[in-house]
Amino acid sequence: MTRFLPMLGDRRADPLDHLAYDALAQRAGDAFEIALHYQGACTREARQEALHNALAAAAPGLVAAALVRLADDPELGLTIEQREYLTNLATGLDLDTVEDLFGANGAGAEDSRPGSSVTSPPAPPREP
Repeated sequence: MTRFLPMLGDRRADPLDHLAYDALAQRAGDAFEIALHYQGACTREARQEALHNALAAAAPGLVAAALVRLADDPELGLTIEQREYLTNLATGLDLDTVEDLFGANGAGAEDSRPGSSVTSPPAPPREP
């Protein structure tokens, strides 16, 4: 039976997910705009090259987020060593995304990386 595994961006109420998703979207958007700017024209080929750059900028972070989601899935019954292995693979792909997902970059309040304008909403209140 196939079951749905939430991916990055699906948990918009989660401030850490929100931060990681928005940082990757910003990274991809910046890569697209920079590449398009340096193409000097807005031709089909220029847009394709810009899209290639955007995907190349975001893909490692998306894969890293998927690996973190797999490592955190209790239904897989992974050992601690297996979870650490997947998390280490994710960290090797995109440290910033993994840190965002674990709250190392401000726990979703504001991205602490220099030059970043990514912010996320405050954490929802805890239910009693």
